[in-house]
Amino acid sequence: MLKKLTVFINDESVFEYDRENVIEDKQLEFLDKMDKDMNPGIKISGELLVQPGSEQRTKFVAMNLIKALQQDNQAVISASCAYLTHRRPALVEVRVNDQDGALVFDLVDEITQ
Repeated sequence: MLKKLTVFINDESVFEYDRENVIEDKQLEFLDKMDKDMNPGIKISGELLVQPGSEQRTKFVAMNLIKALQQDNQAVISASCAYLTHRRPALVEVRVNDQDGALVFDLVDEITQ
């Protein structure tokens, strides 16, 4: 398994997260709280998704990660990366491209042989 989660914006690498970072018990509890907070529903592209599935949650957190990177919000960056790497261990890249003013997300998993 790759050791990094890499974030690309418009095909440029903008951030790398070391997935070998040790996550403390309190941080793991916070990841569970993130899931609990998403249980009633989340908005993606203006659409309310009631009882979102794991793919929708992953995309939502990836969207928040991009916003946090733009705002240099280290706490949200750290929590988002921890969530993504713990809830979707095969995820190796978050790719975001601006296409005609809309952000298009591609979540890339490690290819296993």
